[in-house]
Parts: sequence; C-alpha cells; structure tokens
Amino acid sequence: AEAAKKKAALQKAKVLCTDLIKSKDCQAILVRLAWHDSGTFDKANAGKPWPEAGGAIGSIRTDHEINAGPNAGLKKALTQYLKPIKDKVPEVSWADLIQLASATAVEVAGGPKIPMRYGRLDGAPKQPAPAPFGLPDALPPFGGPLKNSNDPSEHLRYVFYKYGMDDKDIVALSGAHTIGRAFKDRSGTVQEGYLGGTKYTVKGCPFLGNSETAGGRSWTKNWLKFDNSYFTDMPDHDTHCIAFPTDTILMIDPGFKPHFDLFAKDQAAFFAAYAQSHKKLSEQGSKFEPTEGITL
Repeated sequence: AEAAKKKAALQKAKVLCTDLIKSKDCQAILVRLAWHDSGTFDKANAGKPWPEAGGAIGSIRTDHEINAGPNAGLKKALTQYLKPIKDKVPEVSWADLIQLASATAVEVAGGPKIPMRYGRLDGAPKQPAPAPFGLPDALPPFGGPLKNSNDPSEHLRYVFYKYGMDDKDIVALSGAHTIGRAFKDRSGTVQEGYLGGTKYTVKGCPFLGNSETAGGRSWTKNWLKFDNSYFTDMPDHDTHCIAFPTDTILMIDPGFKPHFDLFAKDQAAFFAAYAQSHKKLSEQGSKFEPTEGITL
C-alpha cells in the first residue's frame, strides 16, 4: 500500500514536472541539478555506511553543496521550480523529485525515455566531501589526482570511473550538452553572462523559447532540444557555440572517438546509450525503499 501511494505521488509529480518544463523551458537546469546531486558519489567510499558516500540522495539542498562553486545558479531550480511541486507531493523524496525532474526534462525536450527507478531516501553525509565534490571541470587546470592537470581525457576518466562508468558512458553523458548553456555568472567559463549572449541565446532570439533567462553560450544551436546535434555539429566549430577541451577531446581520444563518431551518425544509438548511462548516474549512492524500487 505504501509503495502504491508513493507511485501515485510520483505519477502526479511527473505531470507537474512536465507542465513546468513546457511552460518555462527549464530542462537544462533540471538535468544539471540532478547530475550534480548524483555526482558527489565515489565508489571508493561505497563501503562506508549510507549516506556517507554521497550520490543521488538529495544532499545538493544542503548549504555545503548548493552554495559551492560548481553549483552556482542551481538554487533557483530547487526553490523556484521544484519546491512548489514538492509541496504538492510530500510523499516524494527530494532525491526522487530531483531525478524525476531531470529524466522528465530529457524526455520532454525530445530525448529518450529513461528506464528510471524511484523510491530513493533522502540523506546527507555527516562528513561530506569538500567542493568541488569530484565533479568535472570545463577548463584546465583539471581537478583530481592526475599525472597531467592539463589533460581533459585523464580528468574525464578520473571523474566518471569513480562512478563505475566507462568511456562509452562518458561520451553518452557528455551528449547531454545538446541542451543548455554556460554562463559567465555561473561557471565563469565563457564571456557571455545573463545580459549578453550569442545569436542563439540573446534576449529576443527565437532559440530562447519560454526560457526566463537570456544570455550565456550554448553548445548547440537548438539548445532546448535534446538530439544528437552535440555530436553532429561540434566538428563545424560554430563560432556562436562553445566546445570546451573536455568536449573536443571526445573527437580525438582513441577511447572516446568511436563512440563520438557512432553517436554523430546514429541518433538512435546515442539515445539508447544515453538512457542507460543516465539511469546509472541517477542511482549512484541511492538507497531505495522498497529495495527493488518503483517504476512508472
């Protein structure tokens, strides 16, 4: 009965998330929020009592995480976008709502339906990892115990291998940059802030859709649409888009390149790989009740 009640609440939350995304075109920030909640996990800590290893546990809501540099700009996604939904579905944990909103965002934006599992419990480590929590950097010097702090391949493998992932997962998840923008006011990795922009992001341009925030610099032209254009367009070096060293290395590194080339050629192959990698990321460090989880 408890699981059935939770499932009904999750289904209601999905409808509310769908309405939110369609009305505000906020898909990218919801994906980033979920990714940064999951991304604190490190399998080296998996032996510690839950939730000390971090992961998709809703701990991004803590001051320690949400106010840290890598999460700049994400507070809005929690307070303005998801809190009104959470208030309507108190049975849904924050950890679940954050991951549900992300998976729904991918789907609403035209991407694959992800075979998600729900039932996550909320937690916060007593001894949380220090910022930047093992999350990926866009620009060197790259974080992690690296032989070469200027090597984007080594950095990407340090970040994702600690999630139990491989090179295919790295390339697939990088493809989520088909949606969204980088901002001077957030990561500081581009020159365009909220008041600036490119021809794809400036206030008044058709590519903004219903987004409340203009500006920034996108990886792709149609940055509200989830497709494989991250892979098809990157080799063209559009001067109005961004590609960081951690993006362009995917076209060159021998472990990444075959996946990059396949995803550029075959959107269905990208979607299939992405759905599996996204699911894997969404379950990092999570504790489910019931144990087998709930599917919608």
